[in-house]
Amino acid sequence: MLFVFLFNTDAKTCASCHPTAGVCTQKTGYVTCSCIAGYVGNGTNCTPIASCTTSTCCSQGYYWDNRIGYKVCTDINECADSTLNKCVPSTTCVNKVGIFLCGSSRNVACSSANCAFDQDCLSVTGVVQCADPCLNYQLLNGTDRLSTINSTGVFTTDRFNFGWFRYTGTGLRMQEGCVGAVKCGSAEPFTLNSTHPAIGQGISMISLQSNTVSGCKAAGTIPVKACPGGYYVYKFSGSLQSEVYCTGENQ
Repeated sequence: MLFVFLFNTDAKTCASCHPTAGVCTQKTGYVTCSCIAGYVGNGTNCTPIASCTTSTCCSQGYYWDNRIGYKVCTDINECADSTLNKCVPSTTCVNKVGIFLCGSSRNVACSSANCAFDQDCLSVTGVVQCADPCLNYQLLNGTDRLSTINSTGVFTTDRFNFGWFRYTGTGLRMQEGCVGAVKCGSAEPFTLNSTHPAIGQGISMISLQSNTVSGCKAAGTIPVKACPGGYYVYKFSGSLQSEVYCTGENQ
C-alpha cells in the first residue's frame, strides 16, 4: 500500500481554494489548490487530520487509514476489489496511485476469443461478452466540455470515467485539432489529433493530443466508433491526468 498526504485541485483563481487551510500555487492561466500541513483534502476542501475519521477526508481513489501511527490517506487497490474494478475484462486493470487504468488494446481476449473489428469486450447485464458499443454506452454531458468555453471555477475531470460514452447536449463529438490550454473546463484538455472514423470502419484507435500551456503534444490514443444513428462513442480507460476531453459544436 502507498501512503500519501497531498492532493490538489486545478481552478481558475485562488478564490476557489479553501479560505483558511488552502495553499494557492499560480500556474500559467490557472492555479492549483492544496492543503497546508496538518490538514488533508484536495485544496478546496481541507479537514484537520486530528478530526478526520472517515473516508470522506480523502480524494477519490484513497481511503482514510485511522490506525495509530498512520492517520493518512492510503491508495485503494481497485484492481483487487471486484466491486471497484471497472475494467472489462478485469485482468486488464493496472493499479496506480489514486487511480487505476484499464487496457484498451484490440488484441485482448474476451471470454477466450478476440472480438470482431466492430465490437468490444463489454459487460452486458452482468455477462462479459463481445458486443456493439453503439448499443452499450453511458451518457456524458458534452455542453460542459465545449472547446469554445474558457475554464472557470473549479476544473472538472474525466480521469475517473471508464467504459464507452456518448456525448449529449450541444457538443456531440470530441473536438478535432488544437484548441489551447484552460479550455473545456480543464487546464490542459485532450482533443483528437486526427479525424473521426467513418461508418463501417468499426472501432478505430484515434490519436490524442494534450493542449498544454506550451502547445499541443501527443497524448496516446482512444478507441472511437462511428454509429449508424449519426453519433460517435468513445472508450475511456481512466487517466493519470486530471483533465477533460473537449467536445466540438454539433455538425
